[in-house]
Amino acid sequence: MPDSVLSERTSLMSKTEKVGLIARAAAIFGVEELNIYHDDVHGKHEDLELFYSLLRYILTPPYLRKVAIPLKEDFKYVGMLPPLNIPSHVITKNEELRFGLVIVKGDKFYVETGLEEPVELKSKENIEKGKIIPIKLYKEKGKIYAVKHPFPDYFGFEVIKLFNIKQALDKAFQSNGSIIFTSREGKPISSEWENLKKEFKDKRRFEIFFGSPKRGLEEMLEDKYKNTGLWLNMIEGQKVKTVRTEEAMFICLGQLNTLIRQACTS
Repeated sequence: MPDSVLSERTSLMSKTEKVGLIARAAAIFGVEELNIYHDDVHGKHEDLELFYSLLRYILTPPYLRKVAIPLKEDFKYVGMLPPLNIPSHVITKNEELRFGLVIVKGDKFYVETGLEEPVELKSKENIEKGKIIPIKLYKEKGKIYAVKHPFPDYFGFEVIKLFNIKQALDKAFQSNGSIIFTSREGKPISSEWENLKKEFKDKRRFEIFFGSPKRGLEEMLEDKYKNTGLWLNMIEGQKVKTVRTEEAMFICLGQLNTLIRQACTS
């Protein structure tokens, strides 16, 4: 997704609102990774940084935001961001599994976990100060400790910042997934439904590209890429001149969510 999706909005408040809708769409359908790239024609580097910062904020569990994310001007309107309410964000005070921010005190590692005090971390492998890691709390001789532990449920998506669409394409092709380019001029998804189910069974991964509000992927891509991947019209019969990116996300991911579940049960 290009940073120019924020170009339609002029104020920090409206840009923040748009990022919140994009994050909600990604979380609702269990997206694993969101790559945001700089649009060198209509994008702005400051929008790329804003996009990245706001996504990192909303993905951080609420109980860690005060200690994990320094306040800055970009966060002036984060109070209007919708809650993700994903499993890693919705916990009770006594929940054993949660996320923790790694800190160092003396020669020991601790984690900030949303409790009254930091908890000593017993895990030592692949621990880095300032990282947010999944942990499990346990009691030993009346004291609470933490150990690094995989989170069993969905805990959001990774955000990756890229310099341009070519870098995004190269990364997608290396993933060996099925690449979908969204386009009003593409083949109707209904005509490719069964083929897409087979694609998912074979590759188990979809990489979906969205264009800029001011120019589609056909215009953004070099000719050598136009005969690669699957060019699909995911919104057949639209009655509006343009569909906003956040609207397209809900529609496209909803379609693929149904398709994936059919592929997994057939």
